[in-house]
Amino acid sequence: MARLRRIAGILALAGILALVAIPTQSPPAGADDRLDEQVEAAGEALDSANAQVAKALKRYRTAERQLTQARQRSINASAASERAFAKAQQASAKAASAVAAVKIAEAEQERIQGEMDQAVGAMNDIARVVYQQGPLAELEVVLNSQDPGDMLLRLASVNALSQQQERLRQDLESAARDLSMEQVRLEALRAEADSAQREALANLDQARKARKEARSAQLEVFALTKLRKSALAEARTYKLAVARRYAKLRKQQARIARLAAQAAAGQSGSPTGDLLWPIDGGGVSDEVGARVHPVYGYASCHTGIDIRGGTGTPIRVAASGTVLSITNGGPYGLATLVIHDGGLATFYAHQSRVRVSEGDRVEVGQVIGEVGSSGWVTGPHLHFEVRIAGKPYDPRGWFGRAKVPVNC
Repeated sequence: MARLRRIAGILALAGILALVAIPTQSPPAGADDRLDEQVEAAGEALDSANAQVAKALKRYRTAERQLTQARQRSINASAASERAFAKAQQASAKAASAVAAVKIAEAEQERIQGEMDQAVGAMNDIARVVYQQGPLAELEVVLNSQDPGDMLLRLASVNALSQQQERLRQDLESAARDLSMEQVRLEALRAEADSAQREALANLDQARKARKEARSAQLEVFALTKLRKSALAEARTYKLAVARRYAKLRKQQARIARLAAQAAAGQSGSPTGDLLWPIDGGGVSDEVGARVHPVYGYASCHTGIDIRGGTGTPIRVAASGTVLSITNGGPYGLATLVIHDGGLATFYAHQSRVRVSEGDRVEVGQVIGEVGSSGWVTGPHLHFEVRIAGKPYDPRGWFGRAKVPVNC
């Protein structure tokens, strides 16, 4: 009975667990599509003008990749959970059937045992009478008859008693055989019930683990979705700041163009001749050209080239001329503008140090400053520009390429 109570407890637990529902669906696909559209509208990366947005969108992209994997894990875990609980329910049903069979077998065993008890009782009664009357009681019954008819009647009674004894003996033997077979069958049913019990317990344990994994996968999906939205919101937060930076960059470029144009108006001749490469051995890391902010779509123009150089590397003036302006702050950081003969001007930005002053006369090759990372940069380099009458030209034109204006 204790075994039956354990099985009944397992069946009850299976029913309770089946009622404990967890969310098995990912957030609606439409919601993710709308979020992706918003990201496309706000953007997906940012240049060095705003490192905060770059970090926010990097988190977004990381979450985006992980979310795809998390969604698939959630789907797989939910399916595994459903299969595990279906299997657990089948095992519980099998255990219930085995329990019922055991009960039926035990009832049949009790019935056969009752029949045997009755047969044994009847045989005991006959044996007791025979014992009390002695071994010759049957013969005496016949010899004491009064006439032939009475004798025949007494003989029939004796035969009936013998036949009853034989039937009781046969019934008892048959019941004993039935009881032995029923005992074997009952043991087999009990073993089957025990096996079903163990199977039900194993499947319930597996189902609980599968449900736990499904819940964990769902929580991961929700967390990553929240992270994506958070990263997008952070990118939007910096939108105004980025707009101000772009406006400041354009203002600075206009100022440089104006100063160079004004200085060029007082120069004679034409901008001819060669220029000296401003950093010994420094390669170009970024060319001139139009730039579109990859997050917010703001347009800007890279009016010079970026030349590699470590902090403190000497910067040499590209041609003889006069230091027109030295500024510090804003997009270009510490920068020097030099005017040359014929209205040509050169511009050196992001310096860590300047070695000249405004109005100084400088000769070609003279060190006028050192490479740095001042202004809007992510690392040390030199931003180098060439302008004619204030208009920016590709500096590469003085180093083997065509002299063409920066087209943006």
